Amino acid sequence: MTENTEGNHREFTRVPIKVWVEVSAKDIVIKTHETHDLSMAGISLQHEGKVLPVGTLCDVSVFLEGVDPPIHIDMKGKVGRSTDKDLGIEFSEVKFDSYEHLQNLVRYNSQNIDAVDKEINEHLGLKKKE
Repeated sequence: MTENTEGNHREFTRVPIKVWVEVSAKDIVIKTHETHDLSMAGISLQHEGKVLPVGTLCDVSVFLEGVDPPIHIDMKGKVGRSTDKDLGIEFSEVKFDSYEHLQNLVRYNSQNIDAVDKEINEHLGLKKKE
């Protein structure tokens, strides 16, 4: 996946990143380090095992490795794309204390920090300013 370019319909830049992620929905927990990309609006990852149907509400935790104390970024989301190997989750809510960590993770893994900052400033959380 690539970052946003002029004319791209996405509201937020997607950055290629490998992070530890846990996705929980009902009695299913998916744990993987095989992420494709992350944005302020969602995450795409590879997984094995049970498939979560499109539309499934879930909790998502991204764990930042190599920091002490450990940091995790917690979101609520909905499955937007699902196959037996790939999962795309759209964030619907980012916990208040996780929002800044998510911004920084996207910002510092982007090739264009100014574009990410502009996108963040054009939004109130995950929603576009009117």
